[in-house]
Amino acid sequence: MIKLKDEEIVDEKLNNDESIVSDSLNENVTQKKSLAKNSIFMLVYNVLNVLVPLIFGIYVARVLSEKIIGEVTYAQNIAQYFVILAFLGIPTYGLREISKHFGNKEKINKTFTELFIINFISSVIFSIIYLGLILIVPSYRSHLTLYLITGSLIVFNILDITWLYEGLEEFGFISLRNLVFKLLSIVCLVLFVRDEDDYLIFAAIHVGCLGFNYLTNILFHRRYVRFDFKNLNLKQHLKPIIFLVVVNLAIEIYTLVDITMLGIFDTKESVTFYSYASKTQKILIQIISTFTIVLVPRISLMYKQKKFEEFNKLLSNTLLLIITLSLPMVVGIIFVSKDLMILLYGDSYYKSGEILMVLSLLAIISPIGYLLGSRVMLVTNNEKFMVIPVASGAIINVVLNLILINTVGVIGAAIASVISEIVVCVVYISLSHKYYKINIRIKEFIKILFALLLMALYCFVIYTYLDINIYLKLATVIGGAIGIYFVSLFILRESIVIDGFNKVMKKI
Repeated sequence: MIKLKDEEIVDEKLNNDESIVSDSLNENVTQKKSLAKNSIFMLVYNVLNVLVPLIFGIYVARVLSEKIIGEVTYAQNIAQYFVILAFLGIPTYGLREISKHFGNKEKINKTFTELFIINFISSVIFSIIYLGLILIVPSYRSHLTLYLITGSLIVFNILDITWLYEGLEEFGFISLRNLVFKLLSIVCLVLFVRDEDDYLIFAAIHVGCLGFNYLTNILFHRRYVRFDFKNLNLKQHLKPIIFLVVVNLAIEIYTLVDITMLGIFDTKESVTFYSYASKTQKILIQIISTFTIVLVPRISLMYKQKKFEEFNKLLSNTLLLIITLSLPMVVGIIFVSKDLMILLYGDSYYKSGEILMVLSLLAIISPIGYLLGSRVMLVTNNEKFMVIPVASGAIINVVLNLILINTVGVIGAAIASVISEIVVCVVYISLSHKYYKINIRIKEFIKILFALLLMALYCFVIYTYLDINIYLKLATVIGGAIGIYFVSLFILRESIVIDGFNKVMKKI
């Protein structure tokens, strides 16, 4: 049984396909997990998910050519479409369903078993379809071994039950497991990838890291849940899953289509430059999104228990946190992106810096849409409407890529990503705003903007007037900018910074 701190959890009963929270207390009183601890655990998990590929990129950029890296990246890109189809939206749906039945072990066992079976069937089906595709298409068949390696992720998808641990708020386990295999993958990379001929090993290490990660999920699942094959009802999950698979596919189209279309209409080198910039900006998004991912089980429970005041307060505080952290990230990246890419990957990756300047805007747009859009619609059982914003974004991204890649090249793909993400965010909020009420005082925004202005002026002065080597310049800009921004907010008594400071002092 999962333990909850400081408050009791109530039993849930199913009535007309809706979970209604009863007034009786669960006999097995549990303790809620700390949101702060969960945020730290999930921060580690998400940062590793993008930091390790970044480290991979730094290493292989000095071992493999841009063309070979582009070939591997493109193969991974194609396989990812099938992974998403095989998932059928279960990571999102499963997280909600497990968290909704928090404290009801019998219901959790039943839900887990049903979703695992559905995921197993879909993974087998799409593995067969993927195999047929790479055997039919000549360009894929010519690199058959590479596509077989990257496509094995579809099979490993059967073992991925991370959604179970997220729903049970076991973020500590997720983070520890992820850390071990990420570190192991880095060691394997350095030991076994030494020259151009090792590109297949490079692809296999990426797949192996995820595969063994997922295998650990299954090996330890009995600590939290049991398979229960009695009176299974798979049909009840099909309708929401169908909606979510359409949503997730649309999401993947507008997140993956850039690389897909660059591989078709541009060069494999442009795929490499774009993917490296994308990996860097995803670190920013993962850091910010951490604070929304850990909220899903909690806000789902609040909404089901009709604790709307707490629900609104949590959303408002998280939105303010996103704004406080993401704005300085965007401004900082705009100044340092070119030097950062050169420092990480080498002089030939100057183009990645220009792409990163554009993609950095996603660090604020994407987390806001994720929090106030998809998360709210998910916990309020409105996932059927999620297809509208993501489909809009997917269509716009495809159209803009067709136009912009052929006119301005790889930068056009970045511009298309930003515009489509803005559309998704706006449509999401227009559909979901009636379910919550955000309450953030305007003076908090003024404080943030003032601190941001001081930070930007500092960065401008350093880059304009200080003639020093690239290492010292980056260290001076990044360190000084962070210090100026947060010290300014502390002096201005900005609520997020003051609350964080007080919590640290209390711990000390």
